Amino acid sequence: MSVHYPHEIRELLLKLNLFRGLDEAELTLLLAQAELVDVGTGDYPIREGDRGQHLFVLLAGSARISKRSFGIQKVIQDLKPGECFGEMSLIECRPRSASVKAMSACKLLKIDGEHIAQVPSTAAKLYRNIATLLSQRLRHANDILTLG
Repeated sequence: MSVHYPHEIRELLLKLNLFRGLDEAELTLLLAQAELVDVGTGDYPIREGDRGQHLFVLLAGSARISKRSFGIQKVIQDLKPGECFGEMSLIECRPRSASVKAMSACKLLKIDGEHIAQVPSTAAKLYRNIATLLSQRLRHANDILTLG
């Protein structure tokens, strides 16, 4: 579904680490296949265990990533506009490893992994940026485990 994206959204996206290195033309191609999704407070755009090949960018609102551990839902991270989620399933082609709950009304950009793969030069840049993001998260998790 092709959607016209306001200038403010395009500018925000070009400033995000996820889209680092993409030029305006590459972003336009990516957005031509992306979808804007509105999610209500308390809704789950992603549920742990579900299959999915979509990457999401939180454009407005707030959301929370949580994971079930020994029957208890544990908070992993609170998300703010500009942050992404769903990248692990996109890379691994495995079920979702955590749930994401909208803590307020949210506007999301939903990008299908199949559409990313259609433009190899853009895909290479996005995957490099996702690898950097995942590395930063792993480093942070390691710090928590070792430093307390």
